[in-house]
Amino acid sequence: MQQDAISSFRKNLNDLAEVITQAKRVPLSNMCMVERDLVRGLVDEITTNLPTVFAECEGVVQNQISIISEANERAEQTKQNATMRANQFVNDAKAQAQQMTVQAQQQAQDMVQKAQQQAAGMVKEAQEQAARLVKDAENRARQLVSEQEITARANMEAEELRQSTQQEIEKLYGDVYHHIDEVLAQLDRSISEKLTDIRMTRQQIDQSMSVR
Repeated sequence: MQQDAISSFRKNLNDLAEVITQAKRVPLSNMCMVERDLVRGLVDEITTNLPTVFAECEGVVQNQISIISEANERAEQTKQNATMRANQFVNDAKAQAQQMTVQAQQQAQDMVQKAQQQAAGMVKEAQEQAARLVKDAENRARQLVSEQEITARANMEAEELRQSTQQEIEKLYGDVYHHIDEVLAQLDRSISEKLTDIRMTRQQIDQSMSVR
């Protein structure tokens, strides 16, 4: 029924426009002659259908308002969901970064402790070997003490053994320090890799927060 009224309203407007367009012009003026009853009837029909047309227009407007309101509600809900997901992502990333830091620290402590134990073992072995060499030299010197020449020779050999032993000890210490340096270098690379992972995680967090 409402649709019929709107169609009739449009038809009456078109008919009124057609009547005015085809009306005869009054000579020497800008006026035209139309059939009064026909025009009045069209105007009455248009006036009668106006409330229905206005109601239809108001319905369209209300429908648009409702659609916009629903869209705004959905947008707000989507924004809230996105914010919650972003916050969850940030919290997870922080927890992961903290866990990686703890693991890196624990690994560093383990590697340092292991290096210290290995170094201590190598130093102890070097000291024991040096003590054995000195003891052997002393025994040989005591065996050759009966004659002056032999004694001098024994002393010379003992000195040579002492020097050789000192050189061996220095070499062993050098090997120990070199080993410690390699262990610390490996530890440095491991920590650097962990720090790189943590920095990349932080960059991903910053990028996610920037997009939000």
